[in-house]
Amino acid sequence: MRASFVLPVVLLVGCGLRVDVLTDSTDAAAFDGATDAGVVPEGGIADAPVMGSGAFVATGQYHSCAIITGTLLCWGDGRNGALGLGDTSNRIRPARVPLARALLDVSLGEGFTCARTVEGEVWCFGANARGELGVGDTNPRSTPTKLTLPRSAAQIAAGYEHACAILDDGALVCWGENLEGQMGQNDSYPGANVLSPVRVGTDADWKSVSAGQGHVCGIRAPGTLWCWGRNSDSELGQGAGAPIQIRTPTRVGDASDWVQLDTGQNGACGVRADGSLWCWGGNAFGQAGTAPSTAITAPRQVGADRDWLEVSIDTFSTCARKRDGSLHCFGRNVEGALGVGDFTDRSSPTRAGTDLDWTQVSMGRFHACARKNTGAVACTGENVAGQLGVGDTNRRNVFTLVQ
Repeated sequence: MRASFVLPVVLLVGCGLRVDVLTDSTDAAAFDGATDAGVVPEGGIADAPVMGSGAFVATGQYHSCAIITGTLLCWGDGRNGALGLGDTSNRIRPARVPLARALLDVSLGEGFTCARTVEGEVWCFGANARGELGVGDTNPRSTPTKLTLPRSAAQIAAGYEHACAILDDGALVCWGENLEGQMGQNDSYPGANVLSPVRVGTDADWKSVSAGQGHVCGIRAPGTLWCWGRNSDSELGQGAGAPIQIRTPTRVGDASDWVQLDTGQNGACGVRADGSLWCWGGNAFGQAGTAPSTAITAPRQVGADRDWLEVSIDTFSTCARKRDGSLHCFGRNVEGALGVGDFTDRSSPTRAGTDLDWTQVSMGRFHACARKNTGAVACTGENVAGQLGVGDTNRRNVFTLVQ
């Protein structure tokens, strides 16, 4: 889903993808997303240069975005202005978002988008019924709108109808829906939605944050894991018998070596310093990396491998990247979101293709997108709104290069 990241490692190794790319100037003209939107860099996403740690791709419920050399491109479902193009139309190919800022990262929620500039500004657009844009009201925006923050943002994370940001002093702020206690305010159910960023606690040692559907998880220095919000499917990892809501950040286990995490609809996964992969929460389709079952109540290691770098989870599916640049996915696959060449669910990590040059992955609701060391972006899965960016609305079951 909405991707929330630590900075990716760029692996310089080979490739070998199915190719759907621009072939002539006629195709290039189709990249114009709207009358006030620019076009992608010459050659399209498939040929764009690497942007180092600023080379991001992110997925939401039915739309996707990528940053190419500081420029934001979005495609898919445009309802409520989620693509930032000044209208509510869908796009089946990437369109340039008219934001005259150099961008570092982007995170997508359920019909809204937030992006962070190199100066630490946060700009959001799209659906806003719960205050998920953080701009002080509940009116949707179809073009980027700047948030008012007390300091520069060092990381952003969009959930389903809420979002959070870590500031440059290590403080954490959140905004949007608060029914389940996602704002971490230790308030009572049902909490009022928060229309502008509010500080979560007083700690100033947050290193990473990820927003799910009704919950949030984050990593604090030196590497401790904390979660809060909804816990009806054990998405907070507190073990059997824990409350169905915890409305303030609560430590998960006693490990202090977490380095990366992601939250989904009703679960979460993370990577620890030794390269081990752990998941917890809902597991109806094997998205926690084990045979389909009731919820996994506390972090459980996925397999025995210790060469994982990054994991991304959303509704019922998960993808993770290894140090050798390979990509492995598991969980629901009815839509082809695992990219393994069929539509059969998997309950353990399954290699997606043979490529060894993946540098980042983002799981959306029923689709996934990933980035290669060339800067190319490829997507797989459901495509009803054009969220794969391949020029049509046909689903795919292998990672296919975005046009």
